[in-house]
Amino acid sequence: MKMKLNCPVCDYQEIEGDTCPNCDTDLSVIRMLKELPQVENPLQQVKTAKWQLGVALLLLIIGIGLGVMGSFIFLQPQLHTLPVSSSNLVSSDRLKLPVNHAPVTAKEPPKPITYTVKSGDHLSAIAQKFCGEGTSWQVMVKANPQLKGRQDYDYIDVGEVLKIPNCKEGA
Repeated sequence: MKMKLNCPVCDYQEIEGDTCPNCDTDLSVIRMLKELPQVENPLQQVKTAKWQLGVALLLLIIGIGLGVMGSFIFLQPQLHTLPVSSSNLVSSDRLKLPVNHAPVTAKEPPKPITYTVKSGDHLSAIAQKFCGEGTSWQVMVKANPQLKGRQDYDYIDVGEVLKIPNCKEGA
């Protein structure tokens, strides 16, 4: 049984076919649209989707929280344990309370040694004087970039201050 339609052009009533008998309007598309199954309320679908999204976000937050707590517990055990050494143990193997020691301070780096050039000095002589026999004048050039391009016996200014490399450590 076909649904009865009204013609939207001439307003002819209760047409059972696909064509209006009064004005020959094709009603097949209107008939197909009217016969489509009804969809439930779209607002109800949105409410369901919001509820599901809320639950998913809650589970995500709980998962992240558990992950963070797990990383603190299992990946950073040094935060939760006291260091044990033989000096901390009493004869009955109980831990002593840690003794407060003076704060450890970092050593200051050694101050660089400098040398003021005197009349008659050249780089090889200065290098041998501070670094020992057989030391190349190029050691002085490495420690003093302003000397690049100069040769061993090139002119160096009297009164020029040179940094002396710590060549004793390498030996």
